[in-house]
Amino acid sequence: MSAFNEFFMPNSAAASDRQGAMARTTVAGLCIGDFHDRWEQARQVAHLGEAALADLLAILEDENGDWEARWFAARALGELDHPQVIPTLIATFAATDDDDLRQAVAAALTQIGPPAIAALGEQLAHPALRPMAVQALARIPHPTTLPLLIEATTDERASVRAMALDALSPFTDPTTWPVVQQGLQDLAPAVRAAAIRGLLSLRGYLSTDQIVEALTPLIEDVAPGVAQQAVYALGRLSGPAAAAALLRLLTPPTSEPLQTAVVQALIWQNTAVALTGLIAAWETLEQTARLALVQGLPTLVPNLLPQAAQALLRWLGATPAGAEHSLLRRHLVLALGQVGHGGAEPLLRSLLNDPDRGVQLHAEAALRQLQR
Repeated sequence: MSAFNEFFMPNSAAASDRQGAMARTTVAGLCIGDFHDRWEQARQVAHLGEAALADLLAILEDENGDWEARWFAARALGELDHPQVIPTLIATFAATDDDDLRQAVAAALTQIGPPAIAALGEQLAHPALRPMAVQALARIPHPTTLPLLIEATTDERASVRAMALDALSPFTDPTTWPVVQQGLQDLAPAVRAAAIRGLLSLRGYLSTDQIVEALTPLIEDVAPGVAQQAVYALGRLSGPAAAAALLRLLTPPTSEPLQTAVVQALIWQNTAVALTGLIAAWETLEQTARLALVQGLPTLVPNLLPQAAQALLRWLGATPAGAEHSLLRRHLVLALGQVGHGGAEPLLRSLLNDPDRGVQLHAEAALRQLQR
């Protein structure tokens, strides 16, 4: 029987040698050709499994080797579940000065997932490695990354603190609330903006009043981007306190961009309080804010549309013809058709003879919408 097997069945050692030789040849392809050739070769390497392990490790560990080959080797190692992979990736992560290679290693560790968390956590002790370690940890949605990311929010670099705060948001964990509070008062605008995003993730644990109280000081932040982020965050809340905080910003000296953001946020709230406040503020609104309001009114819930239609009719009647008002009048006309208020039909028909051809066309479109 043994002779039969020896004659008819492939020798396991010989088969292993052939497999190893094929793996070496395939992996060697990572070291030659242009980027496209190597990319195609890397796809083949991914199917070799542990047969390619030794050669991939050797390429990655060769500090004097071809940069692109090491980059592809790092990516390929992220596909392999073997005890040798993580230590080698971490060693390269710590030793290389090449940010692109370090990024590839971080991506590989991310792909490995939870088994790589502890090793990445150790890299947080090294300031130079902390940014990419945080970036890699942020991509591994696992509870054990939570304390590591919280630790990273104390980094002296604003970019790292902001990255860590953003990474904490998906956890929606109430233990992050103190960290978010600290971030809201950070000196760096990017960190304050990240903390605002993190605050919204805690809506299931905090009361609306708590969130409004935390956001209100930031809607007048010295950094325009932070103020706008806070305004939009309040727009995600529907309580009267959130509306009141936003409505106070509609009057000068609020800048035109921020005023426009406030209008958009109040429209998102979709409440009678917000709508009444917006209508009352019309005379104080800048042109872009008025346009944002007119464009937003048709998106309101049905029970608010009659009030919106009456406001549109008043504004259209009070807006004089002229080139400087042409764009606003066109949007007012179109919005009247979109809210579907039958009482607007006489006015819209009269605008078919308006001296502004654009207004005429918008009136035609609005009338067609009313007739649907």
